[in-house]
Amino acid sequence: MTTSVTITGSGTPIIAPGRAGAGALVRHDDTLVQVDIGRATALRLTELGVALNDLDAILVTHHHSDHLLGLPDLLVTRWTHNGVRAYDTLPVHCPVGPAVDYVNHVFDYLEPDLANRRSVSGYPDDPHPVVHAFEPAATGTVHVADFGPLRVDAALVDHGDLEPAVAYRFTSPDGVIVISGDTCACAAVEELAAGADVLVHEVFSSSLLESRGIASERVAQIGHHHTEAEELGVMAARLETPTLVLTHLVPSPATDEDRAFFEASVRSGGFAGQLIVADDLDSVTIG
Repeated sequence: MTTSVTITGSGTPIIAPGRAGAGALVRHDDTLVQVDIGRATALRLTELGVALNDLDAILVTHHHSDHLLGLPDLLVTRWTHNGVRAYDTLPVHCPVGPAVDYVNHVFDYLEPDLANRRSVSGYPDDPHPVVHAFEPAATGTVHVADFGPLRVDAALVDHGDLEPAVAYRFTSPDGVIVISGDTCACAAVEELAAGADVLVHEVFSSSLLESRGIASERVAQIGHHHTEAEELGVMAARLETPTLVLTHLVPSPATDEDRAFFEASVRSGGFAGQLIVADDLDSVTIG
């Protein structure tokens, strides 16, 4: 058995060619867990050859739209594909707060469509997910769930005024994968990622944003709740992380030079391990 993480979406709220909304798929043998479901997640999973009915769960890091807009699409697509067969409801794990409300009400505007499909096409049930809300600990980690031998823990991170936001740690017999969600550089992520084989982390570049004509005041507003590339390099070097995957890249790289700039910025922090400036569907396997 092996454990892997695949970037299903490396994008941001600003739409960019080839970059779906934020998300990553963690796979351990036949266990499939999706973290965040930004725009086009269902399409990316299908491109990976993943049958949506094979997903075991979804984990939500926080309630920003770019991490959630793909949820109704994924759930309805999964349901319609199932047709008149009995439907296995999909568990969605969220930190207590607005994300739970979003998931509970995700189909409010689609109810006429769902009712029509039930009455006309004979679907026996509906695609509403089962919400598993958890209370993050003020400090340290909280156990979220076990999927066979795959254990999931979460820690509160610092995403500015948006609360709560969490990062996830996946522990399997093969090793450890940590997914940061959206966060500035903070001790919580560093503690959660201690000993991890792979760290999937968001990244931000003030320099690149300003080079694209974004006013420095606006850059500062955005940057206070994200992680500068150099800061991430320093943290990953301190952790001696074997593999660092950059995702949710702000701004989205438009050229090879942009990608090289992100890499050089992280390296300038002292990180010497394997570094991946992620495109959608990039994958890392451990074990």
